[in-house]
Amino acid sequence: MHASIVVFIIIALSLLLCPAAALANPFSGNEETKKVISVQTQESDESAYISVMSSSTGKTEKIKLREYVIGSVAAEMPANYHTEALKAQAVASYTYAKKVSEQNEKYKESYLGEADITDSPDTHQGYIDEKRRREKWGENFDDYEKKIEDAVDEVFGYFMTYNGDTALAVYHSNSAGKTQSAKTLWGTDIPYLTSVESPGDKLSPDYMTVHEFTKNEFRKLAKKFDINLDGDAAEWVGELTKADSGYVISVRLGSTEVSASKFREEFGLKSCCFDIEYSDGKFKVTCRGYGHGAGMSQYGADYMARQGSTWREILKHYYTGIEFDAE
Repeated sequence: MHASIVVFIIIALSLLLCPAAALANPFSGNEETKKVISVQTQESDESAYISVMSSSTGKTEKIKLREYVIGSVAAEMPANYHTEALKAQAVASYTYAKKVSEQNEKYKESYLGEADITDSPDTHQGYIDEKRRREKWGENFDDYEKKIEDAVDEVFGYFMTYNGDTALAVYHSNSAGKTQSAKTLWGTDIPYLTSVESPGDKLSPDYMTVHEFTKNEFRKLAKKFDINLDGDAAEWVGELTKADSGYVISVRLGSTEVSASKFREEFGLKSCCFDIEYSDGKFKVTCRGYGHGAGMSQYGADYMARQGSTWREILKHYYTGIEFDAE
């Protein structure tokens, strides 16, 4: 889900594919409500299944939940990440699938048919079966499979809730040093998806990318927004509207405001945290982070784990206000 996820991205909107009301703050208007996220346990029922639609064939298959979480973690997070990060990912993946299933049940998404979720990180979150895991990991299969199985078994059945409702457990590859709030990303306040520091992300090899566009290339891409750019190219791009986290909210192209998420998609950027410069007949776009930036940073989770944080502490950091029920 990270590159989606990445891009997943626009992970949460495309992930739910439901009316905007479904993403509204469920606690608005109730200031007395105690805003607490709890991680609760569910019986580890090996007979429980989830119906997954294949993005390549369109067919739906019932998969045991434990296998699904293993396959989702394998698809979404590098197997060489720290075990505590893999555990955090397992909880996030399970929670995410549960939320999507609940939304689909509530809004009856007809395109899914009998499926609860797809295996596409561009729509929901990734899942790969054992055959594809063998192909992906090759000679490392036995070691990586056991590592992820053990991590999943440690946390299987845990999911995150907010005031009794399943949380929207979005995640991304790595942030720009701070995660992005749901309010900045989607215009909807989700209390547990706030902007938090994620300093380890600056060490990621994917932290910074630079894209260059000629004037003609830039003009051609702008036409996708029905914008015709003429005259002095140095004046084509106006001031970027940014959030405190550094992520761009909107870009002015000519006299038109374009959302950062749409700009990112059409210009092939890795995140919405970017700067644009023009010189010597070229536009240089410097991009920081990889993914939509909301929720848990996977690289940041690995960094925290390697500094000694547990999966509980990782989730508590990235999903603001988290508390745990007794196990």
